[in-house]
Amino acid sequence: MPRLWGFSLYRLLPEFRRLEAEHQEHLKEEFAQFLARWQEKEGFLQVYSLVGLSPEADFLLWQGASHPKALQALRREMHRTRLMGFLEPVALYLDRGEGEPGEEFLALFPFGLEGGPPEGARVFQGEGLLALEGPWEVLFPLALREGGYLAARRTPRELLDEL
Repeated sequence: MPRLWGFSLYRLLPEFRRLEAEHQEHLKEEFAQFLARWQEKEGFLQVYSLVGLSPEADFLLWQGASHPKALQALRREMHRTRLMGFLEPVALYLDRGEGEPGEEFLALFPFGLEGGPPEGARVFQGEGLLALEGPWEVLFPLALREGGYLAARRTPRELLDEL
């Protein structure tokens, strides 16, 4: 049965880096705990780093849910965290599809691909977008050629330590 997908991309604002290190650490820890709690809820929430891989965004959240209220609840609760005052939403892509991500790199193509997916990539085909999971060596050339977002899977704390 298809489930709803929400792919949201965020950029860390420069003002965050001007905060004292101790304050930064408190905000990161609060947000990491928030993301970890959501990962234990219905559906799934996976966290990906785009640091060094995209000029537009620093991280991507992939949420799978059975109902739109769950997509809304995540964003509503995110806005209650203090770190959200230092994050700028870059894009939100909604779709329906099947499957859940694993542990490898992710390539997101919001408008599909010109050609077919490469050998060695796991395909998550939505109604309008395409997500591929696989090794860096397979996804990197495709992302260069097709212009998608390439992201590395992280735990919430690992992600925030990269920011």
